[in-house]
Amino acid sequence: MSLIGRERCDDDFSVIGDKGEIGFLDFEDDKSLCAYDPNEEGPVLISIPFPFIRGKPLSVFVGETFTHPITIQNTTSEPVELWGVNFFCSNPADSFTLSLLKPPSVNSDADYIQDFLEGFSLEDRVLQPLQTQTIWLSCKPKDIGLHTSVVHFDVGDERIERVVFVLAEDKISRSLASKKPYSRFPRRKQFATNESAKTKTRGLDYKLPLFEIPMGVRELVENKQVPEVITQGLMKENYATYFNALLNMEELHLEKEMRCHDMERITMRRKGANLLALAVPGLAERRPSLVHGDFAFAMLAFQGENDTSPPYQVSHC
Repeated sequence: MSLIGRERCDDDFSVIGDKGEIGFLDFEDDKSLCAYDPNEEGPVLISIPFPFIRGKPLSVFVGETFTHPITIQNTTSEPVELWGVNFFCSNPADSFTLSLLKPPSVNSDADYIQDFLEGFSLEDRVLQPLQTQTIWLSCKPKDIGLHTSVVHFDVGDERIERVVFVLAEDKISRSLASKKPYSRFPRRKQFATNESAKTKTRGLDYKLPLFEIPMGVRELVENKQVPEVITQGLMKENYATYFNALLNMEELHLEKEMRCHDMERITMRRKGANLLALAVPGLAERRPSLVHGDFAFAMLAFQGENDTSPPYQVSHC
């Protein structure tokens, strides 16, 4: 427990000193978080710290300190007790501070810097009639993200609350942010089409020629050796040959994986008038993933090793 006021109705009073906790506050979904009307809160008017800019929190840079004044104005002809100003909770913790003096700048003299004090609460004081007290709220972001704080002002018999949002960014994240507001692209108008019109199917306009893997690279990989250009590492001088060797090694690895689907002494079934179908078990698509340029070979089971007749070859186009 921490004592924050004295001689209030001849009795001392205290508040719990433990820090509160707040979850995620969605200022876009709950507009009431920052919808304050000081004129409806009572005779003491408290300004809004770090107000939104075009509906968004103030954007600041990580590692720098940003301050904003808060005015507390007594509009009555009688003194009013300001029992204290403190943080209910800040997220991240200790990212906001309070002070009676404006935080010093790089041009401040040594005496001003020495007299400056800041903390996480301000002690009680009396607001004289028609007096305006100015305090300073500082944000010191250390990480990228939304910084949130809930500040409590105990004035007279009431507690007034202010919720603060500050968005911390770095130069990279700010440069990636969109400069234009989101606008939905208009849909194209629908036109009636002639159902009898036939759609034309286009084939491949251009087919890449076959690029054979060099025999030297094939022999190295089959002997479980690494090409010399790979062992040298990627450099400016060998950029093209380095990635060429990687592509060749990848292609050889795919060939090895494809041979795992070889099948012997199996029966094909007829599909249609001129096609034969073969189901490969253990695959989600019931066949290997063939791409343009791959070949499938088939030969009769009774065809011996000495038979010089070529196997039947099917190209995947």
